Amino acid sequence: MNIAEKLNLNIEIFCRMVTTTKMLFSNVLGHAAELHYEKYLTSHNIDFEKAPTDVHYDHIVNEEKHQVKRFESNSTNEDVIGVNLTQTHGNRTGPDAFYKRTDFDKLILFDVGFTNFFNIDINDIPSNPRHGGRLPGRYRIPRPEDKKLEKFDLEFLKAMKIKNANFPAAIESLRKKYKWNYKQLLEKTCNLSFTEIDSLFSEENFRLVVGAKGFAAEEHFNVLLEKHHIPYKQIKEMYSKVDHLAKDNIRVQVKIPNERSTNDEYWGIKTHKSHGHGRGELYCGDVFDILALFIGFEMDENHSRYFPKNVSEKFIFIPFSDLQRHPDYPDCLKRISRIEKDKYEINDITIFQ
Repeated sequence: MNIAEKLNLNIEIFCRMVTTTKMLFSNVLGHAAELHYEKYLTSHNIDFEKAPTDVHYDHIVNEEKHQVKRFESNSTNEDVIGVNLTQTHGNRTGPDAFYKRTDFDKLILFDVGFTNFFNIDINDIPSNPRHGGRLPGRYRIPRPEDKKLEKFDLEFLKAMKIKNANFPAAIESLRKKYKWNYKQLLEKTCNLSFTEIDSLFSEENFRLVVGAKGFAAEEHFNVLLEKHHIPYKQIKEMYSKVDHLAKDNIRVQVKIPNERSTNDEYWGIKTHKSHGHGRGELYCGDVFDILALFIGFEMDENHSRYFPKNVSEKFIFIPFSDLQRHPDYPDCLKRISRIEKDKYEINDITIFQ
């Protein structure tokens, strides 16, 4: 069973979800780079060991720690290949936003299209000008004359540079130009088969799975609205706190339960940003009208910690005013809100009428 089936989506809808959602697409491309490097090592009979979770390198090769990165869209062009060297997890404030020089030994940087990569010694990367012993936030290398980008790769790079709400339209334009379906587009941009892309959504890449589940919930919300003939617009801006505008511009944020804070009596919900610190991490002010909590993922740790055992179309709709406030910042939501499981009727669409 592939990831699309596990989330109760057909493959084409799943691939559309990935390629038109910049945050998810970016994460998939990052994991694709790691798989390409593993394929290279295997094909050259080079032994390697995959790194454990939550360390700042991806593989151990010849007793060296290798960090695999893909090109950064904004700083890559026909002349240079850029990479983002800010940390992807953990504390991302102040100096801790940047890798220590001891975090890895080699940077493996993949270019657009994943046909070329560059093996860069940590000592060849300059130091962060503000934080001693740290790497810079971004690093660029000149593009070799024999590594020029093909036409499609340049067009794809241009689309990846498009920000926020205009990104889906740019990807759609590229897809239609080449007359591909979404699966073909995903395979081309990752330079992998769908079976290989599917393998990226694994227990060890749990952040990718959790992200996919969140965006899959939005697709299930689309189905529910369409089934009940409720007009809507899906918002694809990368950092928007509103996922849908339903009916007369009712602002909806779609969430899935936070498993760690969910029990027999309460649904736990993360009502804070992915990054930030203190008040800056919180949802403050009037950011949406309704929280649509998708409770259709039936989880069973005996089956899997991250993949649902079964999926059904079930939502509860929570008015913004019902969400718990932070004890220190009354105008902000708590980091984790808890909702009584029997407080709301399932799929009660009267809130949109």
